[in-house]
Amino acid sequence: MKEDIFSRYESHSNRRLAIDVSVGKIEELFEDFDSAASYVKKDLDQDFVDYLIESVREIGSYDFVIRIHLPKLVQEKHRKRVRKSIRSYFRYLELLERRKLRKVLWKSFLLFGLGMFLLTISMTLRGSMGHLSDMMQDLMVEGLTVAAWVSLWSAFASLIFELTTAVNDIRIYRRIAGREVVFKISNLSKTFQADDAKVDRMAGAQILKQTGEQKPTVIV
Repeated sequence: MKEDIFSRYESHSNRRLAIDVSVGKIEELFEDFDSAASYVKKDLDQDFVDYLIESVREIGSYDFVIRIHLPKLVQEKHRKRVRKSIRSYFRYLELLERRKLRKVLWKSFLLFGLGMFLLTISMTLRGSMGHLSDMMQDLMVEGLTVAAWVSLWSAFASLIFELTTAVNDIRIYRRIAGREVVFKISNLSKTFQADDAKVDRMAGAQILKQTGEQKPTVIV
């Protein structure tokens, strides 16, 4: 499994895997991109979100970065918006999942309480309904007992399956929100790393021009 993961994901730095996302332009990461608009926590493209979630599930416990490939440089404000959007959106998903988790716990508690109540009633009624025939007594007691066990089973099933799913999703959302997002200019002959300030200086000075030559890779 480990060899398969490392064959599917490149190593970025410090033994961290890279979840690579290739887009033609920054707008493709958003449902409705408006460079002048303020941040909206539901503006990430759903396919992009699903891809990150499935990739993190596959990676498992390995550390990772989100590496976005673009054909050209993008402005600093757009890079910041992408980072902020990813961080805030997955924190928002984590918040929703925590609310769902509380509902699951509350539902399980109610089902468990109902099951114990019905089980107690069935045990109390057994032998205390002398005015009814034995058949009627058995039917009522057995019916209450079955209903009690169904309620108890539903409580435990909901707690085990839904709770496990919710906890795993919360862990994934938290991991994505806390990971570094880097940008890579692809299809280039030389590779080097630069911080955001250096990339801005390069963009401002128009060092990288549209020519027939290949361009160097920039990771920011």
